[in-house]
Amino acid sequence: MSDIYARIDLSKTNYNVTIEYKVLQHPDVERISSIYRDYCLYKQFESVYPLFPSEWDKPHVDLIGYFHNHQLVAYSMFHKYDNKNVHADQFAWDYKNPALKIGYKSLRTECALYKAWGYDYIYIGEHYEYKSEIQGYEILGPMT
Repeated sequence: MSDIYARIDLSKTNYNVTIEYKVLQHPDVERISSIYRDYCLYKQFESVYPLFPSEWDKPHVDLIGYFHNHQLVAYSMFHKYDNKNVHADQFAWDYKNPALKIGYKSLRTECALYKAWGYDYIYIGEHYEYKSEIQGYEILGPMT
């Protein structure tokens, strides 16, 4: 596990929505759980983060669903710290059609959405090289 964390400065991004999405008000628990299961199996995770459906409809949570042919195939869960900062907590997709590149498109779409909604930063957890390709990517420094 890395001890280097990152965020995206949305003022330094210029992305557009590139995939069909909807903020899910009443998510289908079975479908979300199925997507998460498929995602974990595809990635062959040795350990998985637990999902708690009770979190999905909290006022501080955005659950963004991604669709292909009008079918929910992926989702992202965000925790809003306040009206300027949001944390990208969970992403999963079913990988039934890897050519869709939903992981690539979803984060860029989320940058466009949260920027349009007036947010300044998306906190994206641990640093991974693939994340550094995102416009506005910043590594968080130590406490001073």
